[in-house]
Amino acid sequence: MARKQLAERWVENRRQRAEEERRQRVMVITEFDAGDPEATLHALADEILKYRRAVRLLAQAIGWAGAGAPFALIAPGPYWRPKRTIGGTPEMPNVLPPAA
Repeated sequence: MARKQLAERWVENRRQRAEEERRQRVMVITEFDAGDPEATLHALADEILKYRRAVRLLAQAIGWAGAGAPFALIAPGPYWRPKRTIGGTPEMPNVLPPAA
């Protein structure tokens, strides 16, 4: 009897976790929804690339810590921009377009 109750609770807990994950996915998609599917995908891709960079830097820091090397993690400032995008073109032009 106890096994059956434990199994039922496990199934219910799993269902609740799956529902919470689905809710979180919907919230993330809504957060980046730009009205245009392509723009939304680009916004999501940009965040994924930022996440990958952060994980890569964290892995380097862990490696340095494991080797006993001193290191510091310094977050980029509010005006930080990547030097290049995936296509190799600057993300933001240095020159503003002329006023209309």
